[in-house]
Amino acid sequence: MSNAVRSKITIKQVAAASGVAPSTVSNALTGKGYVAPETRSRVVEAAASLGYRASSLARSLRLQQTWSVGLLLADVSNPFFPAVVRGVEDVLWGKEYNLVLCNTDYRKDKEAAYLRHLLDKRLDGLILASTASDSDDVLRLQAERVPFVMLNRRHVSAKTYYVGMDNEGGVGMAMEHLLALGHRRIGFIKGRADSSAAEERYQGYLKALRQARIPFDEALVAYGDYTIESGHAAAVGLMGRPRLPTAIVSANDFMAFGAMALFKERGLRVPEEMSVIGFDDIFVSALPWIELTTVRPQSWQLGASAAELLLDLIAGRETGRARETILPNELILRATTARARANG
Repeated sequence: MSNAVRSKITIKQVAAASGVAPSTVSNALTGKGYVAPETRSRVVEAAASLGYRASSLARSLRLQQTWSVGLLLADVSNPFFPAVVRGVEDVLWGKEYNLVLCNTDYRKDKEAAYLRHLLDKRLDGLILASTASDSDDVLRLQAERVPFVMLNRRHVSAKTYYVGMDNEGGVGMAMEHLLALGHRRIGFIKGRADSSAAEERYQGYLKALRQARIPFDEALVAYGDYTIESGHAAAVGLMGRPRLPTAIVSANDFMAFGAMALFKERGLRVPEEMSVIGFDDIFVSALPWIELTTVRPQSWQLGASAAELLLDLIAGRETGRARETILPNELILRATTARARANG
């Protein structure tokens, strides 16, 4: 009879074949409790010969744990996220946890639907890398005592476990570099209005201006949504100002690409006539026909640190006050920045 139609092998059949109790089979196959080495070998051999596979559902019901974690991303197509996901998965896989990945497209309704689904599935914990700063879902998770970690997203009022990059300091490094090159009219393309990371990067821009004693000019700030198209539209707005900036800092690389495309359309040379700095250092930024100067976060480590913290929460090892982990960035100098023009 083929494996496809053969009756499912039970733990009792493995026990009978190896001459031990079902509980001994369970301990031998899961590594729990003491089982003599020769007995363990006999059980493993019997299980293999019979084609026995333990039921993950039964194990979950018995131990009240699913060994699964949910990860909600804002935009799975953004090249920033793969390294983050890999960091999460590498840590979880090493601890024999499964990862359930959900893409929300920055939509609150989609995020709420996924969260309901994941909670219904009784996942052991969640990592949120898509949540809006005012999301009520965060408050619900806290009320239900669901273990979760926010990844580079903060809530406007709730204190949560958080792992993120130094968004403010990253933009500060970019501004410091441009100021050292003599730029004083520096434009900024801000990210999504509901993103705490975007707001922190904007605050880094404002702080750098204050420290350099440069008056804030609202005309030098444009708004995007992290897409290439929005960066292009933001650059159109900046190019329409009576006095052009000599440099631009973008809240992510995608919007920097859009701005650079607009400058090329208008015949404005980068970096001779316009310096550009991005944020994220996605893999295409280093391509020889782009060579974007940008801020590089520790993307893999962000994911890994979030997963490690979540596993501590699930295991009850992290029981104190909600804490934050902030990882530093690195400014990567390439070919899109130069000294300011004499009249800049």
